Amino acid sequence: MTIQAQNVDNQYIGVNLLQIPALTFNANYTREFTPTFTSILELGFTPNYVNAQNVDLVGNLLTPHSKGANEGYEIDKQTGGYIKMGGYLNLRYSLEKTNYFHFGVSICNSMIYESGTYQALIWPSPAIQGVEQTKYVFGLNLAFGYEFTLCRKLRTNIDFQISLPNKNYEDLYGYRNYIPGMGYKDYEGYWFPMLIWNIKYQL
Repeated sequence: MTIQAQNVDNQYIGVNLLQIPALTFNANYTREFTPTFTSILELGFTPNYVNAQNVDLVGNLLTPHSKGANEGYEIDKQTGGYIKMGGYLNLRYSLEKTNYFHFGVSICNSMIYESGTYQALIWPSPAIQGVEQTKYVFGLNLAFGYEFTLCRKLRTNIDFQISLPNKNYEDLYGYRNYIPGMGYKDYEGYWFPMLIWNIKYQL
């Protein structure tokens, strides 16, 4: 059996709706080069994730947000942006198949600014100190999901994403760590989970 490549140039502009409850503004551009490969470029910005912790229902489902001690840190701002670049391997061989599973791999470059206060958890309690820092975190995003057509020019995909950041994330304050484009976690472990619901319009 011979499979011939089809030359395509479908381009889409989209938005991940499930980042809206996390108070993250994002947009992505995807382009289909063949039926089996789609590239993606995504930009996003989070003004302050601390304000979203009670309304980010998906984030709370994937990683429960602890209200307990945070290693002495009281964070009042987590803000930053990201650029994500990568592609999807589509499990189809023809453009006639509009509903299909896909695997995604991308590189995420994130900048995160944190500010708040710190008081060491010892007795007697030392003075409260103001803290702030800006960190660059580089990571690998792995995704698996399903894409389908909503109407003639409108498509959607639902993905589960796992992000593997570099060791810079260990320098973030406490353990309530949020990384733009990668997600949130507040427990020991290396991977950050995220659920994606992307709506995109064909240009």
